Amino acid sequence: MIRVGIRGPLSAPHAYALGHRLREVREEQGLTRGQVAVAADFFPAWVTQIEGGEIHDLQTLREYARALGARIRGTRAARVRRP
Repeated sequence: MIRVGIRGPLSAPHAYALGHRLREVREEQGLTRGQVAVAADFFPAWVTQIEGGEIHDLQTLREYARALGARIRGTRAARVRRP
């Protein structure tokens, strides 16, 4: 589980922290960016942008997390519980 306390667009620091956590989850599962892009039905460039903190839309990040089998839930600290 990935926890954040914000609804709607994320600030740059929150988007960066969440993207980093999502990348860690993906790597722990041994998935490539391309595999997750296919599973999430995203353009491959979006995966790179999400993991780099460039995409601030919380709904997009939730869809990415779902493709990893993870969830984003709300508290201020971004924490990950493995799927």
